[in-house]
Amino acid sequence: MKIYTYYLADGVFPLDWEVCFSTVEEYKTKLFEKYIASQEYNDFVIGGFHVLTDKIDAILNYALEDFRKEFPHNYELRCPAMIFPLPRGDESKGAEFAIILKRENDGDTIVYSPLPLSYLEKS
Repeated sequence: MKIYTYYLADGVFPLDWEVCFSTVEEYKTKLFEKYIASQEYNDFVIGGFHVLTDKIDAILNYALEDFRKEFPHNYELRCPAMIFPLPRGDESKGAEFAIILKRENDGDTIVYSPLPLSYLEKS
């Protein structure tokens, strides 16, 4: 899986309004509640709740590992990892998930996304 990485620092203002996003754990809880509301249908379409959580965990693990490499001496997070869904925009009508990590030290923000987010690219 290709992951696009966007550094919102060095001249681009970091995200200082994290209240707009759910933490990964909050999002998984909400996702599970929606999933079990129509479990039989969702199992047919998705193939099991683990398919979603495995996808989220894979992106989260990649993000945390990359974050630690980027900031080897100070990788403490300002807040828990945050997440938001991204529609694929194809016939599957599915979604991917992007992860946001904020560095405690200076608020540097990094967004990890399996889909390109051209509006986050530096000009």
